[in-house]
Amino acid sequence: MRRLLSILLKGLAAFLLLLVCVGTFLYLSDPIFYKRLATAMQGMDVSAVEWRQPNERVPGGDAELEVADEHKLDAEAVSEAITYAEHTDSMALLVYHRGALVVERYWEDHASDSRFDSGSMHKSVLGLLIGAAIDDGYIESLNDPVGKYIEEWSEDERGDIALRELLTMSSGLKVEAMRPTPFNKGMRLMLGADINELALSLPREQEPGQAFEYMNFNSQILGIALVRAVERPYAEYLAERIWQPLGAPDAAVWLDREGGDPRTFCCLLTSARAWVKVGKLFLNEGRVAGEQVLPAEWIRQMASPSEVNPNYGLHVWLGAPEDGQREYNSASDFAVRHSAPYKADDVLFFDGAGGQRLYVIPSAELAIVRIGHPETDWDDAILPNTLLRGL
Repeated sequence: MRRLLSILLKGLAAFLLLLVCVGTFLYLSDPIFYKRLATAMQGMDVSAVEWRQPNERVPGGDAELEVADEHKLDAEAVSEAITYAEHTDSMALLVYHRGALVVERYWEDHASDSRFDSGSMHKSVLGLLIGAAIDDGYIESLNDPVGKYIEEWSEDERGDIALRELLTMSSGLKVEAMRPTPFNKGMRLMLGADINELALSLPREQEPGQAFEYMNFNSQILGIALVRAVERPYAEYLAERIWQPLGAPDAAVWLDREGGDPRTFCCLLTSARAWVKVGKLFLNEGRVAGEQVLPAEWIRQMASPSEVNPNYGLHVWLGAPEDGQREYNSASDFAVRHSAPYKADDVLFFDGAGGQRLYVIPSAELAIVRIGHPETDWDDAILPNTLLRGL
């Protein structure tokens, strides 16, 4: 019995030593990832912008946002929208209608200058920047192969993927959904310290342009191509071409490490009012104060259904799916509910995880921003349809 106990103790000690060795090796391979992973629950709060370090400033402006003392939205509809925002643990709800901000509500001591991480809403801003790069001549065409801009893929089959296929989430790259494990590539893209190298390691599994597979890797690779095409830092180009012309307050992009690369698939740290200004850019077909900041044709292209998904354009979501469930990709077990068709045919929206949203409805001259705690049962029909009924 004593000998058996000794063997068991030695086995346990060896197992624990192995765990320590493996854990040490993994930690040393990317200590930034494991430090972030250890405090990731804190990062779940979209208002915890200080947790998202390091970050790089995106200088903006101070253009005033028009605020209306009176509006033509039905008071009952506005009350219903505010109630839904309250019941879904929102931090901000802003409604812009016919040239002015008509609703601006904040909760939990947040205010107009509070900054939030609105998740994948950043993807749609990246889409705007691709249009700017084409307008500026840095990118020739959406049909350009990405290998033209990413040297590592210039002689690789992945280099044949067109920029359009990255924008429409039909790249054919291996689908990597984010899972809460340290070995998951999706999680490493979110928290790791060398995300560009990770993104460029993703293999191709099928022919590009065949299937819609929404995933963060497509946007990160698109961001790499953009930065290399314009030959300047992402934050600098974003400020010059979008943020400063909008007169939006300063923002920040989250870097993977000090002096490293920005996450272009998520995590643009800015205020709810800034998103209203982005919504105005769509409502005004690329114009700001009479100046054509982006070509109107690019705004229309972004809002046009792609061949692989009628509910997705160029990095923006469009309309409501017929079956009432919007799925992201074939590896995801999560879908967003659309309890009813939209009451307008031209609803487009920026989608951030857990109900971070910018809805834009040009026919109604309406933009709606909701920022809040991640909501697993978010219903994309309620806010737009409630306010459309109140017109």
